[in-house]
Amino acid sequence: MRGRAIVTAPSDITVVRLNVSGKEKDFAKAVKAMSASTTKLKDAIEAAGIPRESLKTSALSVHQVFRKEKIGEDRYGHAEYKEYPDGFSYDQNVSYEFGTDNEKLSRSIGNILNTKVTPRIEFSYRNSDMEGMKNRALSEACRHALEEATTIVESVGARVGKLISVERSFSTSYDDDDDRIGCSIASCSALEPMMLDIDPEDTSVEQSVTMVWEIEG
Repeated sequence: MRGRAIVTAPSDITVVRLNVSGKEKDFAKAVKAMSASTTKLKDAIEAAGIPRESLKTSALSVHQVFRKEKIGEDRYGHAEYKEYPDGFSYDQNVSYEFGTDNEKLSRSIGNILNTKVTPRIEFSYRNSDMEGMKNRALSEACRHALEEATTIVESVGARVGKLISVERSFSTSYDDDDDRIGCSIASCSALEPMMLDIDPEDTSVEQSVTMVWEIEG
């Protein structure tokens, strides 16, 4: 028997993700530029009232890049290319979160945009108790499955016996990688002071279970 339940709760946490990328002629300059950009962003975010220790960095990468140049054609007339070193590319993510507050979000993003670093900015929303939401939805799904199984089995004069197996699936309106509730702001120059007025959707969690019982009587 299958049971399904959806639990919703206010999205009371704002998550902001920044991606910093660029290119320099040599490795040392790329590392220096990345570090300088990250420091500017952290300074700007801290100035908006976000504790510096809450800022997280991830996916740091510095690697050599190449450019292709045509060097001629093969005997069939197809173009032939050769790769030449073309500097070093860097990439890093910075993220932070705080209790949903449009004023704080507006201030932090405004500060970021005025650093001239021009990162890609994404912000999304979630509930502060995702684990609790998952557990509540799972409990409800199991209860629904049992109630339905009991109704069906008792209608033919039998009863639900020993539980044999349980399979479950889970989904949420908030996912770290694939399904963010939020917005994306491309790189741009300094802006006038702004105020974002966002009323985020509730976070929802869905649990589905397939439960198999023995039938007695």
